[in-house]
Amino acid sequence: MRIPRIFIGVAALAAFAAGPVSADILSIGASQDNSMFSENGDTSNDLSNGAGDYFFAGATKDSSPGDLVLRRGLVAFDIAGSVPAGSAINSVTLTLYMSRSRTQNETVDLHRVLADWGEGTSHANGEEGEGITATTNDATWSHRLWPGTTWSTPGGDFAAIASDTATVGGQNGIYSWSSAGMTSDVQSWLDTPANDYGWIVIGNEADSRVVKRFNSLENTDSSRRPALEINFTPPALTGACCAPDGSCSVVLDPPGATCISPDLYQGASTTCDPNLCPQPAGACCIADVAGTCNEVTEAACTTAGSSFQGEFSTCAATDCPIIPTPYVDALPLPAVAVPVSVQDGVATYDMAMRELQQQLHSEFPNPTTVWGFSDQPSGGGYPGPTIEATSDQTIKVNWINDLRDTSVAGDPLRTTHYLPVDTCPHGADDQSPKTVVHVHGAHVTADSDGHPEATFTPGNQVSYIYPNKQLPATIWYHDHALGITRLNVYMGLAGFYLIRDAVEDALEDLPSGEYEIPLAIQDRSFNADASLEYPPIWQDHFFGETMLVNGKVWPYHNVKRGKYRLRLLNGCNSRTLTLEFCPGSKTSPCPSPASFELIGQEGGLLPAPVSLTSVTLGNGERADVVVDFAPYASDTEVYLVNSAPAPFPGTPGVGVVSDVMEFRVQEQAGDFTEPIPASLREMEVLREVDAVEHRTFELSKAEGDACSPHVWEVVTTDGLNGAVLGSRWDDEITEYPELGTTEVWSFANRSGITHPMHMHLVMFQVLDRQAFDDVGGLIVPIGSPVPPPAHEAGWKDTVQVGPNEIVRVIARFEDYTGLFAYHCHILEHEDHEMMRQFQVVPEPAQMLMLVPGIVTLLVLGRRRMRI
Repeated sequence: MRIPRIFIGVAALAAFAAGPVSADILSIGASQDNSMFSENGDTSNDLSNGAGDYFFAGATKDSSPGDLVLRRGLVAFDIAGSVPAGSAINSVTLTLYMSRSRTQNETVDLHRVLADWGEGTSHANGEEGEGITATTNDATWSHRLWPGTTWSTPGGDFAAIASDTATVGGQNGIYSWSSAGMTSDVQSWLDTPANDYGWIVIGNEADSRVVKRFNSLENTDSSRRPALEINFTPPALTGACCAPDGSCSVVLDPPGATCISPDLYQGASTTCDPNLCPQPAGACCIADVAGTCNEVTEAACTTAGSSFQGEFSTCAATDCPIIPTPYVDALPLPAVAVPVSVQDGVATYDMAMRELQQQLHSEFPNPTTVWGFSDQPSGGGYPGPTIEATSDQTIKVNWINDLRDTSVAGDPLRTTHYLPVDTCPHGADDQSPKTVVHVHGAHVTADSDGHPEATFTPGNQVSYIYPNKQLPATIWYHDHALGITRLNVYMGLAGFYLIRDAVEDALEDLPSGEYEIPLAIQDRSFNADASLEYPPIWQDHFFGETMLVNGKVWPYHNVKRGKYRLRLLNGCNSRTLTLEFCPGSKTSPCPSPASFELIGQEGGLLPAPVSLTSVTLGNGERADVVVDFAPYASDTEVYLVNSAPAPFPGTPGVGVVSDVMEFRVQEQAGDFTEPIPASLREMEVLREVDAVEHRTFELSKAEGDACSPHVWEVVTTDGLNGAVLGSRWDDEITEYPELGTTEVWSFANRSGITHPMHMHLVMFQVLDRQAFDDVGGLIVPIGSPVPPPAHEAGWKDTVQVGPNEIVRVIARFEDYTGLFAYHCHILEHEDHEMMRQFQVVPEPAQMLMLVPGIVTLLVLGRRRMRI
C-alpha cells in the first residue's frame, strides 16, 4: 500500500500561498518501498518484504558455485501529491540510512523503474535478509504485483542507464544520491504522475556477501527513513481575467496592465475552467416560420434549441432563417428522364442545368431560387429527373450548362455564381458558375467521369458515354467542380441514376412501380424571404436547419398497407444521417423503432436481406431498404427520423435535425405483402491474397495558409507511419494501379470526426476495421481487425472512416485506364484539399509495347507501399 509521507517546511508552505516566485525546498518521505529476492524458487512461493523495516541491495552469498543470491530494493515517492503542478525541479537529493553491511565501500546505483509495482503486508523475521512469502500486490523478483502481474524481465523493469551512482561505505549512517538524471526523473514524474514508479536500488551483484541494508519507510526510527529533498521553483501565482467578449485568460497576479480592466480581474488563484466571465449577448434566431429573433447569450439561445448568430450581433442586422411546419406538403417524386433519341440501341439524353424558382414549402413566402436539371427544352426541377439505365446497355448524356440569371430581364446566361464564392479553396479562383457532372458510382472511362477540373461555363456542354458495365444499383449524379462542389450541389445540381437488369427484375415480391421510391435527403437553411442561406466564407462544415426529401422541406407520403422499396441517399453537404422508422413518434432516437430489411448498398443488392432498426449513412452513401407498413392500422403515422449528431460522431443530441419525413398509412392494402426473397443475388468476394498493392492514407486536419487557417487532407504515406508522399490535389500522383489488378487501400483517421471516403471508377468491398491509438505521433493499432457486419459486406463506393480507426477496402481496377479522383465526400472537405487523384495504367507489358522509352520511366517510377 502507498503511504504518503510529506514533510514541508513553514517557509515553503508560505511561498505556495503568496509572494513572488522563488525556489522552495521540501523533504518528503517514501510512499512505498520493498525488497526483491532472487531465490524465489517457484512463483507460488515468491519472496518479498513489503511491510518490513528494511530493504536490501547487492549480492549475499552463493547458492551454488558461480550463482549469486541477489537483493534489489525499490523506493518511490508521491511527487505530484507533494510539489505544485507546473513547478520546475531544480535539484533533488535522496537520502537512505544504511543500517547493516559486511563490507566497506560498494557502489549502489539508482535506475528509473518503468512499470508499476506494489508493497503488500509481508514482513520478514529477524534481520529480514531472507525475506518471506509475498502477500497480495507485493513486488517480488518475478512479479510487479504478486500473484498476478509479472515483470517483463525478472528482477524488475528499469532504465538501462543509471540515474545516479553513490559509494556506500561499511559504517552505518546516512548516504545520499543527487544528480541531473534524478532531477530529470522527478520532473518527468511531476509532469506525468502516471509514470511515477520510483527507483530501483541495485548494489554490487558481482561479488558475494556485499549486500547493503537500508531502513524502510516502516522503520520505527522516523529520522532514518528514506527521504527525498526537492529544490523546485513553483509556478507563478496567477488569476483569471475576463475580456469584454466573455473570453477568459490567465494572467500573472497582480494583473497590472495585463488585464484590460481591473474590475474584470477575478482574483488570485482563480481559473478559466469553468469560464465564469459574463457572456455578451447576440442575435438568437428562433426556430419558426416567422424568422423570430431575440438578443440573448449564446448559452441561453442554444439551450432553447435556437440558433445563435454571434456575439454582439443584433436582430436589426440579422435575417433569421425561417423554419416551417413539418409534414404539411406531399413528397415529390422525380420524373424519369426521357431520351431525345435512340440510335443503334444507344439512348441519348439532353440534361440541361437551369436556374428556376421552386416552392420548397407551402408556408414559405416565396419560391426559392435553385439550380436543377431538365431533360426538356425548358423548365426543370430540383432534384433532377431520374436516369434509368440497364446493365451493359450504353447511354449517352449531353450535359448542358444553361444556367441563366433569372433575376435579370431576358434571362441572360450567368457570368457569376448565385451564391458568394470564397476564392480561398483550391480551384475556386473566380465567381463563375462553372460546372461538371460526375455520376457517383458509375464505372466509366476517365473522360466521362466528370473530372473536377473538366468544368464548363454557361452556354457550353459536354457529352459523356455511360456503358453501364456494372451491376444494377442506386447511383446518382451531381456536380463535381473543383473548389465549388459544395455550392453547386447546395443549389440543387443532383439527381438519381438507377441501373436495372433482368435478374433483379425477376425477383418476386421485391416492391416495384409505385412501391419503389428514391429518397434524396438533404439539409438546407433559408433566409426570411425563403432564399437559400449559405455562409459566404468557406467553413469546415455546413449543417442546415431543415431537412428536404426530393426537394421538399419535411414532406409526407401516403403509403398503402404493404411493403415499399425505399432507395435512401444521403445527399447532404456535411451531415451524417442515422435513420430510423418510428411508428407514432417523432422522438429521436426512436423509443421503439420499426425493423426493416436492408437489401442493398451503393453497388447493388446484398446476397441476402439484413434486418435492421437503424442505418447510418455518411455523405454520398446509399441504402436500399424494404419497409413493411402492413402491420400498422389506417391513419398511423410512421416518421423517418434522424439521430446523428453534427459533426459526427460528436455528442448525442448535439446539432441534430431529427425530423426527416412522415409516412401516412392508408386503409388500402398494397400490392406487395408477401415476404421478400431470402436470397437476392450472388456476389463475388474479392480475396486479399490477390492484392498486388497495399496502400496507406491518413486522414487529418492540417495547417493552411494566410488564405485559410487550416485544410482537411487525405495524406498518402509510405506504409503505416511512413513518409508523406502526397497530401493535396496538385501534389504528385502517387497511386498508379495497373489495369486488371486488385489493391488494398487503408484509410487511417487521425482527425476526430468521421470521413466518408469515396473512390471514383471502382466499387470496393470493406475488409475490416481496427481501432488505433496515437502514441507520440505514431498510429498504434489496438486489438484485432474486425470484419464488416453483414449490412456493410456488399459492394460500396463510399465508406465511413471513424475517428482513430483504420478501415481497409479492397478493389479491382478493371476496364478503363486514366485519371480518377478519390476524396472525402463531405463537400466542404473535398472543396478544400481533401481530394487526390490516382491514375490507372495499362499492364507493364502493354505499356512497354506501346511507348517503350516513356513508359519504362513510369513503371520504374512507381512507388510500392506496404503496410
